[in-house]
Amino acid sequence: MMNQRSASPPKANVLVVDDTPVNLLLLNQILCRHHYKIRVAPNGKMALKSVIANPPDLILLDIKMPDMDGYEVCRQIKADPRNEEIPIIFISALDEAIDKITAFNLGGVDYITKPFEPVEVLARIEHQLRLRELMVELKSKNAQLQLLLTTSESINEAVDIDSALAIILEKVCQTLGWDFGEAWMPDDSGTKLVYGQAWYGDDAKLAEFYDYSKTQDVFQCRGFAARIWQEQDLKWIADASQEESEIFSRADRAATAGLKGMLGIPILLRDSTTQENSQVLAVLVFFQKDEMQPDRRSLELLQAVASQLGSMIQRKKTEAALKKANLELERLANLDSLTQVANRRRFDEYLDREWNRGQREKHPLSLILFDLDYFKVYNDYYGHQAGDRCLQQVARSAGSAIARKTDLLARYGGEEFVIILPNTPGSGALRVAETIRDRLKQLQIPHLDSPVSPWVTVSLGVATMIPTDSEKPESLIAAADAALYEAKSQGRDRAILKDLLPHP
Repeated sequence: MMNQRSASPPKANVLVVDDTPVNLLLLNQILCRHHYKIRVAPNGKMALKSVIANPPDLILLDIKMPDMDGYEVCRQIKADPRNEEIPIIFISALDEAIDKITAFNLGGVDYITKPFEPVEVLARIEHQLRLRELMVELKSKNAQLQLLLTTSESINEAVDIDSALAIILEKVCQTLGWDFGEAWMPDDSGTKLVYGQAWYGDDAKLAEFYDYSKTQDVFQCRGFAARIWQEQDLKWIADASQEESEIFSRADRAATAGLKGMLGIPILLRDSTTQENSQVLAVLVFFQKDEMQPDRRSLELLQAVASQLGSMIQRKKTEAALKKANLELERLANLDSLTQVANRRRFDEYLDREWNRGQREKHPLSLILFDLDYFKVYNDYYGHQAGDRCLQQVARSAGSAIARKTDLLARYGGEEFVIILPNTPGSGALRVAETIRDRLKQLQIPHLDSPVSPWVTVSLGVATMIPTDSEKPESLIAAADAALYEAKSQGRDRAILKDLLPHP
């Protein structure tokens, strides 16, 4: 059943260790009357076994016992890191200062001399339990503050949402003692949750639960995470094995993995104007192998972490959208709107860059400058809309003739196009030019008014040189332009190479 209230803290569990039955009976009566949970051990060996099996909140320990005295019992308890913080109050008939000093040196927190007064015993027990409660509370607060600090730093340093979620799941589970944590994210359509990051310890059964869970991406209207998504509220289940599948669809799998308690919290996007929740960015679900009864501080801590994570996810999404928009703006700023190839601005920038690279590396740089033969005549005959379509076809055809990512096709102006071919000799550039001619002819775009061919053709000027300090990129353009002029002078529909490389 869903539980929305934290249970009252249990009564303190006190272990009384004494070999005298009368003392055990008396202490049992005193403490039970004041609602303490009492366990008794008549000797040191049984006391140690009891502590190991179920550590108490406090121990009342006699000193003089057969086989193993109280000092040795205390020493062995304090030697175990798991039990070293259990407060031990010695109750003994020994009243010498050396006895008390020995008790305190071994780790005892108080010393009551027999015969004792019930009121004194109760007062000293309550005092030590209160001190221990304050110590545990202080440690918890320190751990929680450390978690908030480290998660805040990790969130700020995370490069993306997935890495931030992975960090949060690990740190929250380790700090609060949860065995499994997972994150669900709404898909782009907003109709279902898909499995994201998860964290769990070194446990084969938990790994199997993870492998199964990450395949369950259709989570529309049923399941624990879906309820949190829809209701936008923190929830927990004390024992998932008792829930119906409509509430928790993976109950059987969780039980097989040894998981019982579970808690889920939504990561919310808040409207900056109204400060109201408007969207669930993610759902975090945590599991325990014990029944879940989260305390108030754990819930407050989780809410604080969720708030940080929500702000981070919102910021990352905004940054991603802005980056995408900037990339699109940059792409559009460098693109010719008609032909969808690079524009003159992009060509100028790229030529400068490759010129400098060729100058540093002493590699040849080639340029192909070409335009459509008798394109003005084409426009007059077929109309400007047909002319635009023709330019688009020529651009696509020329683009298919270059294969390297480093090659750049751009619209130079009007019906002129240009191709930059880094680290390419003249022979290679000429082959590319001839390929452009051949592929354009295969399109057989009609040009009935052309004196050269019944189809659209191009003339190409090719130039190659190794960039030097004494030259500028414009010299390569001028060489390609001269070659293009020569191609036109020789009858058009041809490619002419001006190879300016030094030859032996």
